[in-house]
Amino acid sequence: MSEAAKVLTDLEKEDLRILMAIEIGMKRSEYVTIDNIRFYSRYKLEETLFRLKKVHKYNLIIRNSSSYKIGYTLNSIGYDVLAFHALVEKKVISQLGPILGKGKESDVYSCMDDDENILALKIFRMGRTSFKRIKQLRDLVGERSHSSWLYINRLAARREFDALTEIFKLKLDTPKPIAYNRHMIVMSYLKGKELVYHKDLNKPEKMFNKIIKQMKIIYQEAKIVHGDLGEFNIVVDEKGHILIIDWLQWVSSDHPNARSLLERDILNLSKYFNKKFNIQSNVQDIMTSFFN
Repeated sequence: MSEAAKVLTDLEKEDLRILMAIEIGMKRSEYVTIDNIRFYSRYKLEETLFRLKKVHKYNLIIRNSSSYKIGYTLNSIGYDVLAFHALVEKKVISQLGPILGKGKESDVYSCMDDDENILALKIFRMGRTSFKRIKQLRDLVGERSHSSWLYINRLAARREFDALTEIFKLKLDTPKPIAYNRHMIVMSYLKGKELVYHKDLNKPEKMFNKIIKQMKIIYQEAKIVHGDLGEFNIVVDEKGHILIIDWLQWVSSDHPNARSLLERDILNLSKYFNKKFNIQSNVQDIMTSFFN
């Protein structure tokens, strides 16, 4: 279980209100002064200082005392707490299970709702990568002068949730988006493992054609290109069911780079299936079929 999920049970609503006040203040500056935290929380100074001391003790905030005014900012655990709290309050999830995967930009956990349905919870962790990723998300960030990692993770979650929502309408093998809050997405869960970890596949050519067919439908119907498709973001279970995951880098079909990104996705898959399973394919023929 994540550290934030453990801490959440020990917090009171007043503690959460302080964290939310800091979150609001972070829209304007990296560190939020005590005066501003008082203003956003509507607490008196004594209560504000007491709650700040408590959440700082739980390692949910970072204190900056190097400047002439003391300020506080949320760390990733504090941000996790706020998102977990919101999802629990909305009855989207009730329990957090073990971690399923840890990537460069996200963690994925299993979780349950009140009816004990097993779901997947994706938490964006864009801070693990360099600021080069900011350039790739420039369309989201825009000209905003102050963009914290928390804000960027929030944008990333919204971006992927929007793509999943459009694609799910087509009833294909992509996760069902259930809810999102801040930097977290809750979606359907497929008990399987990424394609790259399968040593053998039953009818690999059929699997390859199935993936290409779904890419084609998504391109033609939803007008979306994955943009980063490969063996690491296709989950396959024992029965050959698939889930195409990780839609953060999607672009619309009218994007200037859409065609080159589509070709790269097809090329990545073709190379992998050729090297791993000796499946022959023609990338240009496949590309042509997408526009017929």
